[in-house]
Amino acid sequence: MVPSSRQRVLLAALVVGAVFAPLATGAATASPRPVPVCSPCERGFVSAAQTHDHPVRIERSTATMRVHRNGSATWTVENRLNDSAAAAFRENATLRRSVAEDAVSIHDARLLSTGVDGDTVRLRYRTPTVATDAPGGVLRVGYFRDDPGAMVRAGLGADRLTLVAPEGMVVERGLPGADVSDRRMTVTSFEGSGDGPFVTLAPEGSLLAPLWSLVAVAAALAGVVGRNLLLLVALPSAVFAGGLALVAWTVGRTDLGSTTTPDRRALAVLGLGALALAHPLYAGAVVAGSTPPLLAVGVGAVALGGALALPTVRDRLSPSRLAAVVVGAFALAVVAALLLRALPLGDLSIRDDANVLTLVLPALPLYAVTLVGYAAAHTSLRRALAAAVAALALVLATTFSIASQGGTLYFLGVVLAVLGAVAGVVLGVPFFLLGYGLPGPDGRGDRRNAGATA
Repeated sequence: MVPSSRQRVLLAALVVGAVFAPLATGAATASPRPVPVCSPCERGFVSAAQTHDHPVRIERSTATMRVHRNGSATWTVENRLNDSAAAAFRENATLRRSVAEDAVSIHDARLLSTGVDGDTVRLRYRTPTVATDAPGGVLRVGYFRDDPGAMVRAGLGADRLTLVAPEGMVVERGLPGADVSDRRMTVTSFEGSGDGPFVTLAPEGSLLAPLWSLVAVAAALAGVVGRNLLLLVALPSAVFAGGLALVAWTVGRTDLGSTTTPDRRALAVLGLGALALAHPLYAGAVVAGSTPPLLAVGVGAVALGGALALPTVRDRLSPSRLAAVVVGAFALAVVAALLLRALPLGDLSIRDDANVLTLVLPALPLYAVTLVGYAAAHTSLRRALAAAVAALALVLATTFSIASQGGTLYFLGVVLAVLGAVAGVVLGVPFFLLGYGLPGPDGRGDRRNAGATA
């Protein structure tokens, strides 16, 4: 039997995924360094002073960041030092400038001036690119976001940071927890989440400023989202589709699906569920996932295999009824997970802050492989395969942050996604065989060739 052209494409995707995975592993390197938003306010200044053999202690630090329309920013940093350090910098302008230049070098900045007022050292410097033009006259400030592979923003650095928009502009979108008033945004702490937030500056009095601000952020993330959908969702989904197509073609060619009775196939799936339920007994000897989610997934597999082991259920099957059985099994897995979160079961409980649906969702494409096997034998493989792949794509989209820039370990995520798809194919074989051996809509067990339906 010769595979169809569609199968050849899917099999090629499987091969590409298998080749891509080890290549991507080599791209994973060490994690980037953490850098405060205002490094000359804190560690940068202290470290620079120590390299010049003048230890300092910063009592208080403030910074003002004035953004210009060309995207640059002029910073004024005021560091209040201990008395002896302040006196040394007041008496030695050369030392003060050398320390200041070293302190601002981490920002790729140009030092403009230094000065001392009592016990406070003032630095003025300019960073060349903190904002970019966006539609609607908006300036999009990406300075507070991470630089993938180079550094991550960690803390504010200063006791207070004030961002000032250019004349004729206002702060439309500020940092989380910031105090925003017209041109000014003031923050006293910074905790980056994900890749860090954008700040947008919009023309003063613009009625469409919120819309243009949203467009500005969306435009910046469009390329990132597209790349993530391609590598973290589309590629593993293609591997999953190719693997299932290979299983369907192999079963159709060798007729492996007829070697056992429907009862035994259903009991095999039920047995897999029971094995997952027994995970606490062997979790210490074999690392095979987290126990609470496996227990919930095991409940669903037991329900699926147990239902299809009943002749009264099998004899009245149709594609829609089988889909209802699969959805019902998944619903029971979700209910089991909710109970594991609600009941005080110690190590078997799911944390209160955990997303139950996300934990159990990986079982949905696995259960859906039953539909693929049924379709390969009796109906059209394309639709069932699309449904299973869509379920996997949903899992991937909720597992990985689609809007994340990623970092030096980005391709490790791609490898894990591809390996997860391969694992889904392997674990899905019993579910495929179960569906393949079920009687068709007319109640008969004859099967069309799996390769012909693709």
